[in-house]
Amino acid sequence: MAKAKDGTIAFAFDIDGVLVKGKKPVPGARETIQLLQRLNIPFIFLTNGGGHTEEAHVAKLGQRLGLTLSAKQFVQSHTPYLDLVPQYADKTILVLGGHGQQIRDLAHAYGFKKVVTSSDFAAYYPHIHPFPEITKAHHDEHGRANEELLSTPIAAILCWTSPRDWCLDLQVVNDLLLSRGGIIGTVSRKNGDASLPNGGYLQDGQPQLFFCNPDFKWSTEHSQPRVAQGAFREALRGIWNYETQGMAELEYSIVGKPTNDTYVYAERVLREYSESLGVERGIDTVYMVGDNPESDIVGANAFISDCGIQWRSVLVETGVHVPGSVPKHTPHHTTTDVKKAVEWALKEEGVVVGRSEV
Repeated sequence: MAKAKDGTIAFAFDIDGVLVKGKKPVPGARETIQLLQRLNIPFIFLTNGGGHTEEAHVAKLGQRLGLTLSAKQFVQSHTPYLDLVPQYADKTILVLGGHGQQIRDLAHAYGFKKVVTSSDFAAYYPHIHPFPEITKAHHDEHGRANEELLSTPIAAILCWTSPRDWCLDLQVVNDLLLSRGGIIGTVSRKNGDASLPNGGYLQDGQPQLFFCNPDFKWSTEHSQPRVAQGAFREALRGIWNYETQGMAELEYSIVGKPTNDTYVYAERVLREYSESLGVERGIDTVYMVGDNPESDIVGANAFISDCGIQWRSVLVETGVHVPGSVPKHTPHHTTTDVKKAVEWALKEEGVVVGRSEV
């Protein structure tokens, strides 16, 4: 077991832009993870990615890296949604993101029993999509037309991954946020009533809105980062501001890096995984290795652990961050890649790596 000078250390790794880019491993990533496994140093994957169960996602990452990994080490952007199951398990929720039945099936796997998608609305209401020409075939194939949609209140809207058909999803979400009691096709009479809180908007049993990834952009195999779920949220905020003429705030909850709730959740998972490895001493320091200053770095820098654990941020130059540029949020250390990041952290903590372990 590798110990730091003053206690046990651990790592939290972002995935896209740190360990892989698209489907390809970052050079040195596989060897770095193998080193930590040999040293029995606890680590988790803390990603704003998602769209699959933790078991499926960790299996995919393991395949790309050629390693055996555990779902116990995996915290996705939407993993904290598991805490919403007791509240919404038996209520109807609208899920956004992914394609086909991907997110419906994922929500069911989490324990949500009544799940609808925007494709369901498109299948039942042919004209709900203002411009259906390009995506109609997809919604016809995967939507479940059901007249119960006319009278079923939507209790919550959960965005799981970056939505694919923004035009339809923005329209459906906007309709539901203006509705009476979360029933599609209705409009609340309270909307625009200046005598009520928030100008009367979202005061009539409309669904609660949840996002799980604040990232505006993310790193892919494309030469420049691409827009992500955070961009969809900002688009919705713009539409909502215009719809309400600035009278109402768009009320929503959000998890995912860099939110405090996600770091609390991740720390809990990391401590539990550390115990499963038989680590007797508690974790003193966690190194968060990421490529995005506005999620990985600011989140680790701002997080104050209730368990007395110190979080330190390490920025790598294989993803969103442009080498040579000044990051908006200053990390504790900047280096070229994940291999150098871990080497630096181990040296900082006085962990001696034998030649046989390199």
